[in-house]
Amino acid sequence: MTDLQTRHNRGLWVILILVGVFLTLLGLIIFQSVGNRNDRAERTPDSLIVIPLRVRIRTEPGANAPVVASATSGEALALLEDRGAWVRVRTADGLAGWAERATLERAAERERRLKRYENIRKLPRLQGLVEQRTALYSGPGIFYTPVGELTAGAKVTVYTRDHDFYAVEYHDAIAYATVDDVEVSAAGSRSVDVATTTATQEDEPETAATATAPVPPPIDPEQAAETPPLVAEVQPEADRIGVYPVVPPGGTQPEEIDRVVPRYPAMARRANVGGAVVVRGIVRRDGSIDDVDIVKNLPYGLGDAARDAVRQWRFRPATYRGEPIDVYYTVTVNFRLR
Repeated sequence: MTDLQTRHNRGLWVILILVGVFLTLLGLIIFQSVGNRNDRAERTPDSLIVIPLRVRIRTEPGANAPVVASATSGEALALLEDRGAWVRVRTADGLAGWAERATLERAAERERRLKRYENIRKLPRLQGLVEQRTALYSGPGIFYTPVGELTAGAKVTVYTRDHDFYAVEYHDAIAYATVDDVEVSAAGSRSVDVATTTATQEDEPETAATATAPVPPPIDPEQAAETPPLVAEVQPEADRIGVYPVVPPGGTQPEEIDRVVPRYPAMARRANVGGAVVVRGIVRRDGSIDDVDIVKNLPYGLGDAARDAVRQWRFRPATYRGEPIDVYYTVTVNFRLR
């Protein structure tokens, strides 16, 4: 009986120990769960910032749901729930509803976008005329967030081309418009005329192109009063890689010392196509030019012909305070059929 009772007592102790361990673990789990809920309750909701000029906040996550509030560009909204394409947010006035996620961005996303805009603004300014009403996007593509629109006849400042979109100035920020809707002019920049005769036979050899003296186009005084100048109003500064948008006051402009004349592509002559191509590159301290891009293009190889020729040009470099500098250089190549 003694041995049996001893084994029975040991079994009870094992059961009690296991029950104690179980209760301890259960208590820890409950404590941690309560703590997490308290943390979530005390944690400040994430913020999302409005990208377009105005965002509608709706009662349900759908484009046809009633609107309960609206928010303007730059306004911060508290994130309450995320369902992918739609997020539930709360305004500063305490109104809650649903907004499209594509129209909002986190603070880090906004910082990267504004930094990109800051770098774009360091590029030379070109003039643009809106030919037809066009939508504006936060990036170079129709899948970016719409941020506004431009009406036909509006004048805009154009900085650069990114694929099929121009980066333009819009409400103290940068927006993107399709290149088909904006006519770009580099008035006041270097201009080269390339003239040739029209090809009438498909097997006719290509006529050698000729170039006229590069003279800046005349500027209408009334238009000049309305059009922003190419030269920056403030002292230009080099960008992060040391390239100036224009030569600072007191410096000397780059001078062409060896120029290759663009050839008129045979396909363009046969199609009777001509017009202005705008290319831009960087004239380096050693007199070479690189990073030559087509800002305003034309079909049938005209843009490529202009870019390929300008890439071979050589310069006496620009100077500032007696030292050579890297500077952007814009050229308009006018292809003319006689």
